[in-house]
Amino acid sequence: MRSQQVFTNHRCNQNCGFCVYRRETDDPHAISPSAVRAQIDQAIAEGAACIVFTGGEPTMRRDLTELVAHARRRGADQVVVETNATLIDPARAGALVEAGVTLVRVHLPRGTAELDGVTRDPGGFDRTMAGLRALRRARAPIEIAVPVVRSTAATLAEVPAAVHAVLGEDLRRIVIKVPAESPDPGELLTYDEAVSTILALDRACREHDVYVQFADRQGPPPCVFPARERPHHLYALNRGSSVERGMRQLPGCAGCTVRDRCPGVSDAYLARHPDTTVTPIADDRARRRLSMLDSVDRQIARELVQPSFPAVGLPEALVRVNFRCNQACDFCFVSTHLPSARVDAIRRAIEHAAADGKRVVLTGGEPTLNAHLAEYVGLASRLSEGRWPVEIQTNAVLLDDERRVRALIEAGLGAAFVSLHGSKAEISEAVTRAPGTFGRTVAGLDNLVRAGVSVVINFVICTANRDDLPSMVDLVGRRWPGVSLNVSFIAPSTEVVPRESWLVPRYSDAMPKLEEARLRALALGVRLVGFESMCGIPLCLVPAEFSTSADDRVIPPGADEGEFVRADACKDCDLGTRCWGVRRGYASLYGTSEMRAVRRGTRAC
Repeated sequence: MRSQQVFTNHRCNQNCGFCVYRRETDDPHAISPSAVRAQIDQAIAEGAACIVFTGGEPTMRRDLTELVAHARRRGADQVVVETNATLIDPARAGALVEAGVTLVRVHLPRGTAELDGVTRDPGGFDRTMAGLRALRRARAPIEIAVPVVRSTAATLAEVPAAVHAVLGEDLRRIVIKVPAESPDPGELLTYDEAVSTILALDRACREHDVYVQFADRQGPPPCVFPARERPHHLYALNRGSSVERGMRQLPGCAGCTVRDRCPGVSDAYLARHPDTTVTPIADDRARRRLSMLDSVDRQIARELVQPSFPAVGLPEALVRVNFRCNQACDFCFVSTHLPSARVDAIRRAIEHAAADGKRVVLTGGEPTLNAHLAEYVGLASRLSEGRWPVEIQTNAVLLDDERRVRALIEAGLGAAFVSLHGSKAEISEAVTRAPGTFGRTVAGLDNLVRAGVSVVINFVICTANRDDLPSMVDLVGRRWPGVSLNVSFIAPSTEVVPRESWLVPRYSDAMPKLEEARLRALALGVRLVGFESMCGIPLCLVPAEFSTSADDRVIPPGADEGEFVRADACKDCDLGTRCWGVRRGYASLYGTSEMRAVRRGTRAC
């Protein structure tokens, strides 16, 4: 979404030493109501969907609410007001919301009364806190903007706690700006100096479930952070956005995996530090975690709810209660670097799914990392009114604690879909890249099964565990009799998942071990399921008995959102509308020659 700043004025009732916009006086003609409305009209005519009112201090204008309303009338999808909030009282907060403001971005360089020394505004901190309370009561969406400069760097980590004490879960996010220009050059930090401050602020935000992000092009490139501590979630790099006005890539960018989406370093920063060098990012996983199709908020909204079409039974809605995970499987297609959706958004997603008659499945990332999980389970359970069990999709690592399992069951948990991608630690942890978690998942499964939860174990076939499926059947049959084993196949469905043979095996290479697993499952009484799902295997490649659960299914047109393709052989296949086909990502890697037409009553594999 294209945004455009509109300067309402340049005067401000505060006087931060690092601000480049504040002026002692304004040009009356430039800030007249007609002139500002003309700015708005021109921005929208040129394609801006988001109008950002900034200054100076916009709330010094008496007609600010009228300008907000004008922007909405002219077609702005979003209207943002940047302010220090010191002049916002309950009446004004309500008026801004009524006029159509969609976000209030409050400037807050410190989280204590020492802020007054930064802003040179005695009593300003208390007035800002009062303004935040008024905005919260008016239900205005709020985010906090913090500048990383020398006078604030040592104390920025205190801001999340201070704001959380006032706003609680209504705090949307914290936006970081690393200025490259200032009236006082002594306020400006080098990128190397800013890194430790940014990481400390990020850690403090995580403690309060607040997410942070750089303001548009106002932070250092990701390569300046140590690889092990790189905060991927601070960035929203889109392919093709490497060319930006006022930004420049350096010679060291040539070998970087994010060169096609990172604009580099600002000209203003390079003017001060002409000898700046960068170290290219070579790790493809880092590229995937840094990439995003849209803004953070829109990406969260896109991934929050995923429909599911089981072969039989009730349509499901998979609600992602958070995105982060305590494992790091390379085949995971979830944007695990995203922050959680807001609590009210998750509640609404559960309510809407239940109202549509869908079974609610709570997933992630790893949902047990969310402190509100029991609450969400309880909400889904109440709304289902006993018609179906509430399910979570989990790796069960944190469910090695029986108390967590009991709390979820008391809230209404009835089913668990548990990921375990190896029959022994060395295989499982090579897949999950999470040492020490195999034993904890096994213990979590023990707890769930012992407590009577209906459990299905999910095993995703990838190159690293391709030959382990028969041993996995042995483990399930021996340790958890009666538990079904869901067999999935790695889904190279988005840019997040590498489309390479070291991760994605051929179907035909996995089939011999699948047949061996089938025979062991028959001997041990283990039920193998999942072949008909979107994450399964094309039905023509598996034994007929594994596709019978899809016999009465018709996949809704467009349900795959263009993710699957059909081979030539599919045209004459009797499985027709029951089979998803082949993932585009798989087809781009191996083609579709493995597919075979299945005729009624026969099996041509």
